[in-house]
Amino acid sequence: MSTTGIIIIAFVIAIVIMITLIAKFHMHAVLSLFLCTLGLGIVISMVVPDVTPVTKIMSTINSGFSSTIKSIAIIIMLGSLLGKILEESGAAQALTFWLVKLVGKKNVIWAIGIAAFILGIPVFSDTVTILLIPIVSNLALETGASMMSYGTALAVSAQITHCLVAPTPGPVAGAALLGVPLGAAIPWGLLVSIPALIVVVLWAKFGCKEMVMPKQEHLDAYEKTKGMKLPSVGLSIAPLAVPVILIILNTVVGTIAKGSTAANLFAFIGAAEPALLIGCILGAVTLTEGKWKTKLVLNDWIEVALRDSAMPVFVTGMGGAMAQFIKDTGVSDVIAQAIVDAGFPTIFVPIILSAIIHVITGSSTLAVSAGGAIVAPMMETLGISPLATFLAICSAAMMFKHGNSSAFWMGVSLSGMSFPQGLKGVGIGCTLGSIASSIFTVILFYIGVI
Repeated sequence: MSTTGIIIIAFVIAIVIMITLIAKFHMHAVLSLFLCTLGLGIVISMVVPDVTPVTKIMSTINSGFSSTIKSIAIIIMLGSLLGKILEESGAAQALTFWLVKLVGKKNVIWAIGIAAFILGIPVFSDTVTILLIPIVSNLALETGASMMSYGTALAVSAQITHCLVAPTPGPVAGAALLGVPLGAAIPWGLLVSIPALIVVVLWAKFGCKEMVMPKQEHLDAYEKTKGMKLPSVGLSIAPLAVPVILIILNTVVGTIAKGSTAANLFAFIGAAEPALLIGCILGAVTLTEGKWKTKLVLNDWIEVALRDSAMPVFVTGMGGAMAQFIKDTGVSDVIAQAIVDAGFPTIFVPIILSAIIHVITGSSTLAVSAGGAIVAPMMETLGISPLATFLAICSAAMMFKHGNSSAFWMGVSLSGMSFPQGLKGVGIGCTLGSIASSIFTVILFYIGVI
């Protein structure tokens, strides 16, 4: 067997072992990625010692790890902190009440979907479900709707932007691994997520009519919050909107007025880290009623953000380490060329790969990180742009949520659904949303827009 053939087999075995360790033996994604990358490095060092001698295995891992996390760690931490501020200040609830009032009780399911969709950008999707379930339960009681319907709209809509729009960890990781500027990743991610939102809310409204009553504990929790002072909707949305606008303006102004004073200004304040820091400061000062001067905000919330961001940072870093080996050996080019020669539509490669990893492991962040690491070195040979690859991988990263996903259980259990109802509501809802955004991505690819 040729050297290339041995490396390809080792690469495939490494991926299978990684998925098996996570899905069957419940090993943490970081350790399984590290072990499989280390094993792949050992095989490569034996087959092609001139490419990666055994003495350089760890330096290659550290190089791939560090070069990846240097561009994502601060962004993910600040995004997590911004989500914490919106969560603790009541901004999430204020936005939801405003949307309900805007669309009216007859269309309340759209308010739930849109609120979860927006909040899923800075706030972890599980947290969005926990935050809004008392409000959603009360709305279900008032309108006589089923929690299967409202719970599906809530849980799945939050997943859409969690998978597609930075600064949540998955999209940040995917953008970094694939070389997509956040100034492009954010607006394109939002655009591609819109068809998914529409399909998901329609499924929740018309496909999830089996009656499920809201849990009394959530109705009681809602009663305790009645009369609580909430910030205005303008103040609630500003900490999220301002960073997004600054990041996009950085790209726009830098393109149309390159080298100007304005371009240089936005190159600084519109970089992801300063922009998110501005959003965090704005939220802390305007939403916490003076608490921003206290240890709670200045220390405790930041510690929570650091803990929440550690896992996705390490998962992405280990994905970068694996990508380094794949790139150094040239195995990615061989695999990509074989796909091209077979005439297989190349845009479906990242979609299928991300979907498989997610369905087996239940982790959207891992699907984007591992999928991005594998496909990144292949993009040129496959003839897919970094942006198209990014949107494809992120779109497929919520394909069929089921019993191995914490987000699935969070939505199902809090809504009072049975497991079969959860598979129909959340499982199929995620699948339909994933298919909708994937189809939109494929269309944009074939018409030459991305």
